[in-house]
Amino acid sequence: MKNIEKELSGAEEKVQEYVKRIQAGESKEEIIKDLPPSFVSGIEKGLAEKDNAIVNSETDPEAEINIPVQYHGLDSDTLDFIWTIPEYIDPEKTESEKKRKQAAINFLKEQEARDNFEIIKKKDEIRSEAKVEEIRNEMGISSADKKIEFKNDNKALNALVERAASGRSQGVVSLFQDLLNNIDKPESKRNLVHALFDKLYNDYRIAEYPKVASEEKIWHDYLNNSRVPVNNKKSDWMYRGIFPGHDEDTVTRGSFNVNVTPELIDSLDQMILDGKIKANYKFGEPGTKSSPSERHDSISIYFLEEPSAEAIKEISNIIKPYVRGDHLLGKKIDDGFFMSEIGSIETRHVESFIKEMKLKDPAFAEAVRIYATNQFGSGTSLKMSEAQFYAVRDVAKAFGYNLSYNKDGFLIE
Repeated sequence: MKNIEKELSGAEEKVQEYVKRIQAGESKEEIIKDLPPSFVSGIEKGLAEKDNAIVNSETDPEAEINIPVQYHGLDSDTLDFIWTIPEYIDPEKTESEKKRKQAAINFLKEQEARDNFEIIKKKDEIRSEAKVEEIRNEMGISSADKKIEFKNDNKALNALVERAASGRSQGVVSLFQDLLNNIDKPESKRNLVHALFDKLYNDYRIAEYPKVASEEKIWHDYLNNSRVPVNNKKSDWMYRGIFPGHDEDTVTRGSFNVNVTPELIDSLDQMILDGKIKANYKFGEPGTKSSPSERHDSISIYFLEEPSAEAIKEISNIIKPYVRGDHLLGKKIDDGFFMSEIGSIETRHVESFIKEMKLKDPAFAEAVRIYATNQFGSGTSLKMSEAQFYAVRDVAKAFGYNLSYNKDGFLIE
């Protein structure tokens, strides 16, 4: 019995050692990859317990919304940047942690909005620029331009980092500066590269367009409108049209930068019903990050057969009254209508790209691996969207790698 207790005690100590190493910055994936399931489970539990450590809510209101202690006092922008949610073995825990993080960010943004409102009120009362600046300084808010001080001579990378930090809080600017100035350290380089991926991806995808009137009603009306088959299994998206059979794949895809209206949905449905295109298309749910007003590509369309020239022309005419702009990826067909030049990026190609890049630049390869895992669901499958590819390609270029992709895989020059 004593031997068993000793073995259990030793195992627990080892688990705690792993937890401390991960919290100190070592790669969790590298630590757990060869460990038995019981150890992995113990480490996950230990990390969760550490993350959930809460101080007395009476002395720290941030504890009420369950922000990890080590992040207390950060502004919303910095918190969003530095608080990375790992992919847990249990997908429900991953989703729960992401919701916890978003709730915390929303809470802080509301606080910051109230603080800014108070500043505006005082400015209106005083009408003195000097006094306003004094108030801002008292509240710890500086109006000075935030600049990155560069210590390396890579001009392309410097420009990319300055672009990523532009308009961000001083806390985020300082983090970028620290990562850039310590780029010789693998962990700093990995974190910087990953942060740049996020920034460029958001530039390609995320938008703030005016909302269409009654967009919630449109969503719910068409969720229950089955003139064509409807699929809402991917919670924030509604897919409409013809879906691939057992041996079918998407042959090409397009995207529209448009306002999503009943008239536009009806017209696209009718093209599918008339057999003019064999395709399905998707648009996002209002109030989510997939919402049409939150993305440049408000509608994506997936063709199961190559569309005819006549069909492409008809689509162009259908969407014309609803076009918002040309901020899209791929090859321009018409205003607000682009077709993909990349197509589907296969998991095996992502895996082989990371393996090859690891020989050239291990830190960059690790950033890609984390990015290709965390953006999609749970598990360890590596996936990359078209927008992610463009983000990775642009960051790679700043590091001196020319990256391209075709049906045969990635090419690094």
